[in-house]
Amino acid sequence: MTTEGKTKGKEVPVKKEGAAPARFDQQIEHLFEDFFNRRWLRPFSTDWPAWPGKLENKAPKVDVVDRTAEVFVKAELPGFSKDEIEINVTGNSITVQGTARKEEETDKDNYHQREIVSSYVSRTVPLPCEVDGDNAKATLKDGMLEVTIPKAKGAQSKRVEIQP
Repeated sequence: MTTEGKTKGKEVPVKKEGAAPARFDQQIEHLFEDFFNRRWLRPFSTDWPAWPGKLENKAPKVDVVDRTAEVFVKAELPGFSKDEIEINVTGNSITVQGTARKEEETDKDNYHQREIVSSYVSRTVPLPCEVDGDNAKATLKDGMLEVTIPKAKGAQSKRVEIQP
């Protein structure tokens, strides 16, 4: 049989596989991202042109690690200083917000240029257990925020042995 099959003297085209189609769950995820991130709150607006000075709202990437006596949270916040970041811990969630505003001004012979760039990021992440937010500690180094939050009393992880 060649690339085209024959059935009772008729040539039947054989479908050639191209790129593998996206899985159904990936297609649904992309639909939700397109709808909620770009169009839900501003259905008649357009994303073009994307002006460099417009206020952008993005969610930083966050990792949460459940350790024995504490919860460790690591967030990517490149370009933010510690004064521009706010961290709020509730009983079972953490909110990380960053607000930055940079102004550049150029004054030359025949022109005056002033550029203002603002950026805002925010993310609220549920934590795996109740935590003691009063004793949380945070550090920022090279755009990586690390927060260590001790677990609340009674929320400590305990290993349970399986009985024979």
